[in-house]
Amino acid sequence: MAKAHITYLSEAEKEFVHAKTLEVLERVGVAYNTPKAIDLLAAAGVRVDREALTARLTWDVIEAALRTVPPTVLLAGRDPSRDCLLGDGRLIATSDGMTGGMVDDVGGGRRDGTVADLADVSRLCDALDEIDVLWPSPNPGDVPADVLPLVMQATVVRNSTKHVQDEVRTPEMVEPILEIYEAACGAPLTERPYFSVTNCTIAPLQHDREMTEAGLKLVDRGVPIFVLPMPQAGTTGPMTLLGTCILNMAELLSAIVLFQLARPGCALISGVGSAVADMRTGGYISAGPEIGLINLICLEMSRFYRLPTQATGMSADAKAVDFQAGSEGGMTALTAALGGADSLICAGGLDGVQLSSLAKYVLDDDQIGALRRYLREDPIDETTALMDDILEVGIGGHFLGRRSTRRFARSEVWRPRVFRRGAFEESAGKPLAHEAAARAREILARHEVPPLPDDVDRHIDEVIARWRVTT
Repeated sequence: MAKAHITYLSEAEKEFVHAKTLEVLERVGVAYNTPKAIDLLAAAGVRVDREALTARLTWDVIEAALRTVPPTVLLAGRDPSRDCLLGDGRLIATSDGMTGGMVDDVGGGRRDGTVADLADVSRLCDALDEIDVLWPSPNPGDVPADVLPLVMQATVVRNSTKHVQDEVRTPEMVEPILEIYEAACGAPLTERPYFSVTNCTIAPLQHDREMTEAGLKLVDRGVPIFVLPMPQAGTTGPMTLLGTCILNMAELLSAIVLFQLARPGCALISGVGSAVADMRTGGYISAGPEIGLINLICLEMSRFYRLPTQATGMSADAKAVDFQAGSEGGMTALTAALGGADSLICAGGLDGVQLSSLAKYVLDDDQIGALRRYLREDPIDETTALMDDILEVGIGGHFLGRRSTRRFARSEVWRPRVFRRGAFEESAGKPLAHEAAARAREILARHEVPPLPDDVDRHIDEVIARWRVTT
């Protein structure tokens, strides 16, 4: 079977990156910033500085932790038919998360996101076949900050039956959020991990105290963790892509060690959030050739450590759904997919992942379908060579009447839902973004998500009400 793929590092270059990563962890170390982490590390024989809350890691400890990371991760849905197994060879596609607002795909303006927008985006992603996992977006600006995380989770579970990936930023939020998810799926997350989290390290070489303490609780409850280092070349990372990737891998391995010590065998995924800074403004560049190359290096090193992976892809720095958005997202996503990513953060993000676009979700759904065609394994043998047809048709004939044409026509050629083919006149003068936005509204008008049982719905409201009282 043939499958398209690309590589970037030689075996010798992987060994070089590995050696430099270990040098950083041994000579500089990492700040964990919580005694809970330092206690776990010290008990495992790691050299720690309790006053500074730092640790220096050696290969023996790292290697032991890597051995207990499972190669595949179940990402369960509220509906079991929508379960995904990350790491089994099929690319898992996740919507882009943590945007702050919405773009007007027709008028071109922008506005803050609302809880109604979050419900619409969740329901749209639930309807789009190629999107497997939801990362909630946008963050609603019309919800009080003290209950925002709970309202977001409640909104998503009410408007989609797919798996949800999000952040839990404080240890206090762990129990109420997990109570919502366990009520919605009717099972402990240790049995059905309906919710997973992104754990962001703080470059350079630090862990956030509250998020880390939350992560220690989450792994104990069966929640998969996507470790997402985010050094930015030129600001929080070295200016070279290689230097930034070495920092990325050091932060990643430091998290792997901590969480495997806390819960050996817990589900961890190597995320790639590293990027480059715009040196004119200090801003975050989410797309472009450098992001593709960072993805390649970190993906290859993650496979070197036998870790399941998630890369960035399809995010755009473009301000509208235009040629720039499609070019940036398409090149970055294809590079990561052909580089072997198990999952991709894909759909919906514009303006450096500050804005969500309904039209882009629809168009990215097509783009994910095209990616999967690139990644399909195809036999290279007599069944696909079609030599009998070639020899019988001969010079100057055609293949329209051949049985093989009818047999392979649907499976061999990927067919878009929104991307344009056919006659010029069918689409002349109609902006594709406007057409995609209209399709999004059509989907939202007709798509119905199976409601939660009434008692579960009431229980979720009670969880949020209890939190309001306690805070």
